[in-house]
Amino acid sequence: MKTKNTSDFEMVLEVHNAGDRVFLRSILDAEGIDYFILGETVAPYIFNSVPMRLMVRKEQAALVRELLENFVQAHAYGGLTRMLD
Repeated sequence: MKTKNTSDFEMVLEVHNAGDRVFLRSILDAEGIDYFILGETVAPYIFNSVPMRLMVRKEQAALVRELLENFVQAHAYGGLTRMLD
């Protein structure tokens, strides 16, 4: 497995819900986007109290933002912030 240079990536979105994470993976995999989700292995062990950050290649960030334009996060964790935006 090739190691990713994290300086080539930028954060596009934070999620606090495993369902959102799985949904995002399905969209990005289908589109062939190069990404990783920072914190996804730790978050479930601490009750999703830390955000999982969607990191995508900088040159694909605009495309990902467009793809996720209508994405509405589940309100199980962090929903109040989303509703206040």
